[in-house]
Amino acid sequence: MREMSKRPREAYTAEVAYFEARINDIKTRIQMIGEKNRFAAGFYAGFVRGFMIGVIVSIALLTIILTILPL
Repeated sequence: MREMSKRPREAYTAEVAYFEARINDIKTRIQMIGEKNRFAAGFYAGFVRGFMIGVIVSIALLTIILTILPL
């Protein structure tokens, strides 16, 4: 079993409880902002990747069509 610390447990005062709750709230908000930022970065990267694939495929098809069918 775990040994109990020899230091007596002290009750939190209202101020300490308030600061601890405030710190936990700030940590939670920072984590939520990080999750939103990560999603936005992934969404933007996917959008750019899709756009580039579309441009490359369009250029390739246009090249194939122009080389096969003489104008």
